Formats: sequence, C-alpha cells, structure tokens
Amino acid sequence: MVQVSFIEVVDRLYGQNNFIVGANMNIKRISLYPSVASIISLSLLMSPQVNAAAENAGEFYLGAKTGWSNFDFSQNDGDIDDDAWAGSVYGGYQFNEWFSLEGGYNYLGNSKEHIAGSEVNKTQIQNGEVGAKLDWNLTSAWNLFGKVGTSYNYVDQKTGAYNDSDENWSLMLGAGVEYQLSHNWRIRSEYQWFDNVGENSTTGRSDVNYLSLGLSYYFGSSDNGAAATAAAATTAAVVATQEPEPEPVVEPAPPADPIPAVTLSKGAFEHDSTELTPEAKSSLDQVVTHLKESPETRVDVIGYTDSTGSAEYNQKLSEKRAQSASDYLESQGIEESRITTIGKGEEDPIADNSTAEGREHNRRVEVLYE
Repeated sequence: MVQVSFIEVVDRLYGQNNFIVGANMNIKRISLYPSVASIISLSLLMSPQVNAAAENAGEFYLGAKTGWSNFDFSQNDGDIDDDAWAGSVYGGYQFNEWFSLEGGYNYLGNSKEHIAGSEVNKTQIQNGEVGAKLDWNLTSAWNLFGKVGTSYNYVDQKTGAYNDSDENWSLMLGAGVEYQLSHNWRIRSEYQWFDNVGENSTTGRSDVNYLSLGLSYYFGSSDNGAAATAAAATTAAVVATQEPEPEPVVEPAPPADPIPAVTLSKGAFEHDSTELTPEAKSSLDQVVTHLKESPETRVDVIGYTDSTGSAEYNQKLSEKRAQSASDYLESQGIEESRITTIGKGEEDPIADNSTAEGREHNRRVEVLYE
C-alpha cells in the first residue's frame, strides 16, 4: 500500500512517468518510473533500529552528489545530444524529524546540437537552488523525502561564433530516498525537475531532469562512549533488613515502586542491532554478582522504546532488547527460572519524547530485583 501511494504522488507532481524529448519529430522516451519504484521496493525490505531523521534533528549537514541530466529544449533544427553528466554540492539544516531547509549548487552539463555531423550549438546550464525538504520515515533508517523550492539558473549558449547567455528563476521539485549508514553519514538517491530554464528570446527554454546519487555528512554526535556508560550504570543499594522492634506498633507504609538495579540506556546496544555493547555487559555483571550472592532473589528484565514509529514495531523491539539482556544473565550462570523478560514498547516514558535527548533516555532496559 505504501508503494502504490507514493507512485501516485510522483505521478501528480511530475505528470507522466516518461518525459519526451523531440528532435525533427523523432521522439526519445526515457523512463524514470522503474528506477524510483525499484528504490522504494528495496527500502521496504530493510528494518534497522534508529530513526534517521529524528536522530539528526538540530544538526547541519553537507553533501555531494553526481548523476545524469537531460534537457528538453523546445526549439532545435538538428540532432540533439541532450544527455549529460551532472554534479552538485549541497547543505542544509535538519530542524526536526520531518523538515529541513536545503540549498546547493548544480552543474547540469551541456546539451549539444549537430547538423550533418558538425556541432552547431552547445548549451551549458548551471544553477543554485534553495528549498524545503520534507521527510517521511519508512522504517527506522530508511526515509523517503520530497523537495519543493526555486532555482536561479545561468544558461550559456554557443552557436557558431556567437555566444548568448541569460539568467532566470525556475520552480524546482524533487523526490528521493535516503539510508542512514551511521549517525553522521547518509546516502541518497534523488530525482529533480527544473521548470522552464532559460529564456525563449535568447537561449531558448528547457525543462531539466536530474537523477543523482549522493553522500551526506551530519555535524553531530551520537554520544556513545563514556557518557552512555554513566547513564547505563545506575545501581541501587541493597538495603539490609532489620528486626522490627516490638513497641510501638506502626502501620506499614504502602510499598514503593522498585528502584531499578540497572538501567541500560543510550549506548547499550550496537547501532542498528539488539546486540549488547561491552559497556552494557559491564553494568549487568553487577546484577550477576548480586544474584549469585542471593540465590533466592529473582529479577524482572523490562524493555522500553521511545514513541518514534508504530506501537507494534516498538513492542517487538522492546521485547528483543530485553531478551538480549536476559540471555546475557543466563550466559553468566543465572538460571532461566529466576529471570522474567517483559517488553513494554513505548509505555512509561521517563523523559520528553519530543526531544532527541528525551528519546535516548526512553530507549532503555531496566533490571528490577524481586
């Protein structure tokens, strides 16, 4: 259902699936539809553990991309070589998990016209663009995006011994897919359309189609190392019981909520994995020691997530990460019968899910003594 819905949106934004380039009634059809559909189908098969757009909220980024451009000039007299290599640099700021402001420079290459085997016209296009980038998270690390904005174009045309040039503004629309390699790196595949580049009175007008592959770097930190260890290794003191005094008789206070023996938070798991990090295992070793010294004590191992993604997905993720902690306790000699493993998904948040810091605290596993 997601794939069909997206294709309908692409059709409405860009019209037909194929764009047509005319030269002396010879029509060349170039289809972008299969490429976009293949990228989307591949993305729906992947399911890592970290939401890319949410994780990079509040960060600047820079990137570069390269690919193929195609021109659709309205007037020509000879054979047109309208495919060209193109390259770009870009940068932006990710305001939140769904909105970024992005700008860049595009070198869109040259269109060449030949008559009787001789080059009679060469048109080069460059532009600068700025626009809004809107993200839609498919899974935890894959997201689709759309772009809308404007470009300022410079067109330089050489016809024989004559040179013409002009500048104008155009509408820019785009769509693509991104995958997060790590906290700092993403790859993207992107299609852009620039409307009516150039002026009819000088160089002529052309729609420009641009398909590219790029790499982005985000200037932020995942704070994995020592900071994560400090957040994960909160250990409660074991309070020794004392013999109650016979007098006076005091009504017992209602039992307090148990204090977690250990809380495994950010940095407790490898990126895009449910495998425990060495820091998380070190925190659990304290629990192993206490359980071996107190053979009657049992533990509850409870997994939680933040509110990003669907409730069903978060429930399964919390169960898998809690099970990883339970498996480690068993591997250190603690009987399975003394461990209860529970997944609570996005329930019982301990911090604000609207901030990146809050979501990191809510993605946790708690170990409670019984």
